Amino acid sequence: MTIKDDKSGEEFPQLRAIGVLESCFKEKFGTPRQPHLVPGSTARLRIQPRYNPCHSLAGLSQFSHVWLLSWFHLNTNKTFHPKIHPPRLKGGKIGVFASRSPHRPNPLGLSLAKLEKVEGDTLYLSGIDLINGTPILDIKPYLPFSDTAQAPLSGWVPDNAFPELRVVLSPRAEGDLAGGGEALRGLIVDSLKHDPRNRRDATQMAEGAELEFFLCDREVHFSVTGETATVTRVEAAVKFEKKFRRKKP
Repeated sequence: MTIKDDKSGEEFPQLRAIGVLESCFKEKFGTPRQPHLVPGSTARLRIQPRYNPCHSLAGLSQFSHVWLLSWFHLNTNKTFHPKIHPPRLKGGKIGVFASRSPHRPNPLGLSLAKLEKVEGDTLYLSGIDLINGTPILDIKPYLPFSDTAQAPLSGWVPDNAFPELRVVLSPRAEGDLAGGGEALRGLIVDSLKHDPRNRRDATQMAEGAELEFFLCDREVHFSVTGETATVTRVEAAVKFEKKFRRKKP
């Protein structure tokens, strides 16, 4: 894409993705709202050949974490809204630049990911908060001596803590995960613990509503009653298409 200054009309060089993320999260619903909320989440990033990964990735494996600059390719906002509704505010509004909402003038994301390893042209990552298919624009190594702020303030966030859900699995769900599903079980629990529901969506917030989301190659079915999320079943995903599965009432 070409960036253009509205006032001067000056155009800046085109942005190109260096690779596309292969993430365990297959849709926006269920994807963590911040990095490291789900430590067991995994992703791979293969660097495109045009960027000569044999040379451009040299030395990166010596770092434990990397910053990922991403493009929110599924962003649906058509107009700029100076105030947005963060989930923590439960319907309240805050300035978009005082938030990390994906609905921004330019849909750019910044995520800190744990770098598990580098193999050839591919980065293996964990603790991610990005959906499968996200274009990655750049990678930068995390430097603790300069990237860690001294005596930081978190603004309005500490006063608006997002309550965690207690997560339980039904006998059917436990059976679905029997025989090697322990890692997936932890991933499901951590994903649901932070309540993926949109508090402004009455359908999602209805007590006991049957909800689903894609995770890895599975479709996770759950419901929430009070402060408890119950995983009812975990099935092999037939199609990674929300429209195929979720119909409006």
